[in-house]
Amino acid sequence: MNINKDIFRAYDIRGIYPDDLNEETFLLIGKAIGKQITEQSGDPKVSICMDGRISGPSLKQSLISGLTFMGVNVIDIGSLPTPLLYYSLKKLNINNGLMITGSHNPSSYNGIKMVINNKTLFDNHIIEIYKSIISDEFNKNKVEGKLIKNDAVLDSYIKDIKVDINIKSKLKVSIDCGNGITGAITRKVFGALNINFEIIYENVDGSFPNHPPDPTDERNLLELKNNIIKNRSDIGFAYDGDGDRICVVTKDGKMIWPDQLLMLYSRNILKNSPGKKIVYDIKCSKHVEKEIVKNSGVPILSKTGHSFIKKAIIEENASLGGEMSGHIFFADRWGGFDDGIYASLRLLEILCEEGDNLNILNTLPKSITTPEINIPFKGNNHFTFMNLFAKLAKFNNASIIDIDGIKIIYPDSWGLIRCSNTTSNLVLRFEADDRDAMSKIQSLVKDEILKIDDKIELPF
Repeated sequence: MNINKDIFRAYDIRGIYPDDLNEETFLLIGKAIGKQITEQSGDPKVSICMDGRISGPSLKQSLISGLTFMGVNVIDIGSLPTPLLYYSLKKLNINNGLMITGSHNPSSYNGIKMVINNKTLFDNHIIEIYKSIISDEFNKNKVEGKLIKNDAVLDSYIKDIKVDINIKSKLKVSIDCGNGITGAITRKVFGALNINFEIIYENVDGSFPNHPPDPTDERNLLELKNNIIKNRSDIGFAYDGDGDRICVVTKDGKMIWPDQLLMLYSRNILKNSPGKKIVYDIKCSKHVEKEIVKNSGVPILSKTGHSFIKKAIIEENASLGGEMSGHIFFADRWGGFDDGIYASLRLLEILCEEGDNLNILNTLPKSITTPEINIPFKGNNHFTFMNLFAKLAKFNNASIIDIDGIKIIYPDSWGLIRCSNTTSNLVLRFEADDRDAMSKIQSLVKDEILKIDDKIELPF
């Protein structure tokens, strides 16, 4: 069959169902991944999970068929957030895991996040799956794999969280599950810790009838902000569609951006363990690096993407990692995977240590920042544009970091332009010490973009 190469992205497989990917695609992907697993292991097995998307059940069935065809034993842990897939690998001592999810994308999307041989797949490892499919060399294993159901992962996760997290707080919490898969577990987790909470959009509904499952878009936080006021809550949490990302809203309706969260978490970890390494991505505020150094930590800069952050955490033996999109990875007391619910509990634990004093949220360094600015392109042509930009754009007297797109750095500001690996968008972000510096850096970047393509519409 013809298979769309564009769904094989930098750190997962993702596309629109059924146009870009469908049941037949997932059958072939299952065979390709199954081939890898059987070639690498004498005990080929994989943990498999899915989020709440409408296309999930039929895609999962096809994926399992492909895996078992190749002789892989499949442990199906059900419909749970992505972090519980990662948790299951450590708890069940399994080296391979597949999460069927469209993450924060609209309801029409689906895909797979993959861990093979204890490594989260990215870049060339994912392209190898595509190459394996088009080579069409799948011989049925003599012994077909078995399908095993395991419904005990959530209970085990809650039990371990109760041991790890120490919260005795009177704070009132509002939570927006956004009709994502976190709605299936959040009440049980927060209830087990006797937290005073209220949930909106708890019902898992893959059509996402209330708002898109992307909490980093502030427009999707309006209902949470209203619930904080109505409920007189002290703080609010929002999760994305598969629960590996977090956003935080204060009782005043102000967002605590994920890179600001990373500053709070790093302070807390470094207070007890100075010298530890902290990983952060290219989109984070300049204050992240400064805060880590100020608190006797070692900052490690990474490309954007959960796979790249995990790789850096393992290679650097870091205690914490995070990125601007809301993925936070605790490797000090937890498993080193991104987990929105666990990150919420760690923040509540920090506030509890401060005597429920929310003023700690106001001690973060301040600058002017933009949210992520997405510029849509057709058919992944944003990569073509970015290649031209990297060759032709000129920024006099600027420092340039080019590990992931182009980051243009001046003493009072920076601008970043990079390609999204999950959508066909250019992604821009800016930070500056004041409004004049912000206006200057945005004008410089805008001029260079329009020199390459004067038809691009920019919202600044």
